[in-house]
Amino acid sequence: MRAIHTTLLMSAASVLALSFASAGMAAEVETAQVDQVIVTAQKRAQDRVEVPIAVTAYSGQFLEAIGVQEFDQLSAFTPGFVVQNQSNNNSGFVMRGITSDSGSATDETRVSIYQDGVPISRSRGSYVELFDMERIEVAKGPQSTLFGRGALIGAVNLVQNKADPSGNGFSLKAEGGDYGYLLGEAVGNFAINERTALRLAIRSKSRDGYVDDEAGGEAFNSLRTSAIRAAFHMEPTDRLTIDLIGNWQEDDTTGTSFKSNTFNPTNPVTGAVLGDRGVASGATLSPGAGFENGSPLGLERSVYGLTALTDYRLTDSLSLSSITATRAFHSVEVFDPDGSSLPILTFAEDAQGRQQSQELRLNYDAGGRFTGFAGVNYFHETGSWRIPGQFDERLVLALLAGNTPLGISRPNPQPLAVLTNPAYSATVLQLGFGIPAALAQGIAANLKPVHREEFANFAENTAWDAYMDGTLKVTDKFELTAGLRYTSEEREASYRSGNTNGRSILGILLAAPTPTNLF
Repeated sequence: MRAIHTTLLMSAASVLALSFASAGMAAEVETAQVDQVIVTAQKRAQDRVEVPIAVTAYSGQFLEAIGVQEFDQLSAFTPGFVVQNQSNNNSGFVMRGITSDSGSATDETRVSIYQDGVPISRSRGSYVELFDMERIEVAKGPQSTLFGRGALIGAVNLVQNKADPSGNGFSLKAEGGDYGYLLGEAVGNFAINERTALRLAIRSKSRDGYVDDEAGGEAFNSLRTSAIRAAFHMEPTDRLTIDLIGNWQEDDTTGTSFKSNTFNPTNPVTGAVLGDRGVASGATLSPGAGFENGSPLGLERSVYGLTALTDYRLTDSLSLSSITATRAFHSVEVFDPDGSSLPILTFAEDAQGRQQSQELRLNYDAGGRFTGFAGVNYFHETGSWRIPGQFDERLVLALLAGNTPLGISRPNPQPLAVLTNPAYSATVLQLGFGIPAALAQGIAANLKPVHREEFANFAENTAWDAYMDGTLKVTDKFELTAGLRYTSEEREASYRSGNTNGRSILGILLAAPTPTNLF
């Protein structure tokens, strides 16, 4: 068990020099403007041109118009921001060349993802569907004073549409395409009365895999995602507004198509060649026998959360905001990392996380030259990250023999019956390790067809933050902004690793020095 206690003090100051322009030019720009986006990157509503940080913001209407439904599509329209999506469980957020993609429960993120002000940055639970959005803000560069310790490189803020009591509305959307692509989406806004409303949004999306399984199974890299959001809005008084938002998403996909550049896809039983090593051709992948209780290749993931947003106007210039949230995710992904038809290696990733957070913020804006806010934040999370692995010692021995007459034939592997024959393994041990024939035969007979190992880490994190930020409008065209954040954090971390079905015979052999060990 390892315990970590950290105290962080962060501060930042920025200066915004607004461009000088003639009244005529300003009027021309205002006339040409077609999409004004109000952002809250500084915890208050501002036009994006007034924000003294590098922020890219898009309205929900614009995102809908250009067809953005996922993070990787959003990054194509956002300079300095790239999202690498191997699967919904294994995504990497890259900002200004720095990647945040670790699934470890003990690692801190470099790029923070927020959903209505709630941190959802754990990479195995942060890749969510982008639908029925009010806007998305991408703030690039250090944002620790505004968004906390996990935003050293930048932050992404997802602002979802809330229920609107001003009227009823309903929309339906359907799409179709190649590889059996289907998308259905429904949004309904129901005004219960002048102060209360309910909003429901549903999306279902599926697509067949685009990398054929040459062994006859379901194609790899498929997509099956369902997401539901319910939002409730009420205004108990003229000064108090409350928004409740519930999110749920589930992903169920076939395996990621790892592809070997060394071995052609073959029938592991007969050795018949079924394809080639081209990136656009099919694959033959399969999990090891009995791995994770017979789990197939692919991803099963669920993400859900509940958020309460409260805003109370104390006076005409002071307001108190509260963000209360709880969230959880659980994902299990099984994959074949060797990319060949032989069950050499099989791995899985089992990630879980739960979090609770509470933020209170006092906002000041009297319409004068100074605006600011101060707040406190509590965050608690528990998480685990488990990596089980399985390999066939007989096949690993053949693989270690490399591109020699003793190794697996390239590019077309021998049938499994040949590679797993004790006589074949004994020959490799004799010629590769210089082991006497009688001893080599005994070792070969005891090589394990299934050897399993597992690594896991666990973490519990509790953090308290206090922060403040202020902007002074020196002139109509010049502003000064400064912020300060104090963080106190306690972490407890632990890990375990070991064999789950006894010691590895091959591992003992490889660790022992031998006079003619060609490996």
